[in-house]
Amino acid sequence: MVFILIVAALFLGLAVARWAQARHASMMLKGFRANAPTAHTGSEIALMFLKSEGVDDVQIVEHNAVVTDYFEPTRRRLFLRRDVAQGTTLSAWAIALHEAAHALQTGESLSELKWRQSCIRMSRYIPMAAVFAIVGLMIARILIAKNAIFVTAAVIVLLLLLNLGSVPLEFNANKRLRRFLDEHLKNHAQASSRLDELLFCMAIREVGDLLSSPRYFFLSALPGTGKMRPQ
Repeated sequence: MVFILIVAALFLGLAVARWAQARHASMMLKGFRANAPTAHTGSEIALMFLKSEGVDDVQIVEHNAVVTDYFEPTRRRLFLRRDVAQGTTLSAWAIALHEAAHALQTGESLSELKWRQSCIRMSRYIPMAAVFAIVGLMIARILIAKNAIFVTAAVIVLLLLLNLGSVPLEFNANKRLRRFLDEHLKNHAQASSRLDELLFCMAIREVGDLLSSPRYFFLSALPGTGKMRPQ
């Protein structure tokens, strides 16, 4: 009975992850085809937002790699792809603003942000590591097939729950943008509505990361892969 429940939870969780991944990809693609209502680039609009909130210690770094478009709280750096940092599209704005909003999550919220980032890393790298470990145990005849399926399902369900449980922090980041956007886009109602949709997609972006675990694992986790962050 427990096995059936775990497997059912696995399929439900994977369906949610797939929906989030597809929703984010399709909406962002459309957003990259739509011009922002003003000529500000992603970097410029992010800096405008931070300045309006009295934040002046965040450095924006252009960084094209497998892992990018995120805020690093320790060094107070906002890493953005070049097409986001220099882009004047709605998607460039959504990405830059959402990640910049994390810079406002300090104090107790900072601990929650670091936990959220840990959940994201676990979702990206643990699944493939677990697959290698389980296959190794099966080859060594330490683990039988049925138990291997159970362990795999349990690991994935746990990672999905951790990921989903920390998603509210992403919506909190969007909430911190509200005053700035209401003021900056008061004469651009349509753009404001579309930007809200894109910001929602940013909030659920990493929910589907578990499905991309092979990409993250082989392109950024193994020695000699990926590009290191700038020092």
